[in-house]
Amino acid sequence: MVTYQHIFPIIGTFFYLNWPKNIRINPILLFYASVLHNLGLAFFSGYTFLSLCRLLYDDGNTVGHMIYLNDSYVTKYDNLIFWFYISKYYEYFDTILLYMQNKKPIFLQKFHHIGAVICWHLCYYYKVDAIIIGTILNSGVHTVMYTYYYFTLFKIKFTALKPFITTGQIIQLVVGNVYSAIYYYPPIETWWNYSIILFFDVYICVLVYLFLEFYFYSYIQKAERIKKN
Repeated sequence: MVTYQHIFPIIGTFFYLNWPKNIRINPILLFYASVLHNLGLAFFSGYTFLSLCRLLYDDGNTVGHMIYLNDSYVTKYDNLIFWFYISKYYEYFDTILLYMQNKKPIFLQKFHHIGAVICWHLCYYYKVDAIIIGTILNSGVHTVMYTYYYFTLFKIKFTALKPFITTGQIIQLVVGNVYSAIYYYPPIETWWNYSIILFFDVYICVLVYLFLEFYFYSYIQKAERIKKN
């Protein structure tokens, strides 16, 4: 089952980890690049979220709590999942833009981006139906998240909203993890596809831990320091 197509996440990860960290561009150009980046991802994520929800509502490909694609990966779903998978490579620019601002990304961000590319690649390539749920949840949260980042560029900060965005990220990870592990158990998925789901779930478990750690240090511990001062 190993083919040349599996080289793409390897190449992507290599360039991501080895991107020159000392590249700087004009601050004005960097600002507009950041605006386009966040606004573009906000609209794309929103489009993906609404499109998948509409397709599922129209097609009714559900049995009980399970969402599936019948005997074949329907073209209209396939296209949406494909472009969302490709967007995971583009999200590398989250980190690249930080480098251009002379900032250092945290381990959570780098682990998140690399794992997302690998997992969406495997799920798209092997047509894992469970990725529909993951894509709906992830695109929904990303719509809010990138919209928030967009407004912060204009010094419009909804400070109280930030912890809720992190909470939303954690909730979508946990919900997607439990749902995929329970409801796509064979024979709904093949054993090979289910092994991909389990691999995805292990990645998510690590991600949840890192997000919880980030939440504690960024919000809870910070709030306690402010109270003491």
